[in-house]
Amino acid sequence: MPELIVVHGSPGNGKSTISRELHKRLKTPWFEFGWIPEFTSLNPYTQISPKEEEQISFENLVCVCKNYIKHGFESIIISDLNDIRMLDIPIYFKWIPFVIFTLYSENDEIIKKRIMDRNNGNLFKNFEQSIHTNKLIVNRKLLPNEYRIRSDEQTVDEITNKIVQILKSHQFESSFNPNEYDSIDYYSYFNENGTYF
Repeated sequence: MPELIVVHGSPGNGKSTISRELHKRLKTPWFEFGWIPEFTSLNPYTQISPKEEEQISFENLVCVCKNYIKHGFESIIISDLNDIRMLDIPIYFKWIPFVIFTLYSENDEIIKKRIMDRNNGNLFKNFEQSIHTNKLIVNRKLLPNEYRIRSDEQTVDEITNKIVQILKSHQFESSFNPNEYDSIDYYSYFNENGTYF
């Protein structure tokens, strides 16, 4: 089993649902990126840009995962990372066996419906951004140790069963050349001006 499992995908593809099910089945720690405290939520007067805050929060998550691994935990699940962070996983976890499961959809209407109808407390409603990110994900080159799983035509059990089977047979690949990947294919979140950083 890998030491780290990353569940990825654009909003509306079931990252939290699948991560929760994996967490129940594998009995391993699970961290969503949004659970890592950011400075402005704890210290509203701290002068820090959103980009700096996101970077520090991501690095905090990396430290948390590495600490759990140091204490003997396996198959730690992380989810809800910004898309651009997928290029960082093979760098920050270079010598830690990881696997990425990227959920995607081939039906834009299902993404829209899931985002507009969800009542899990997530306030994100920009289904157009999610559809665009989903299209980028479908068309780009796979990262090392990445599997894409279609989420709009399978049940939660079917997806989770598929992931568990892959985990049993996956062979970790440590080599990664970032020059083979174009960061423009990894869609980060919009800022207030409608551009990403």
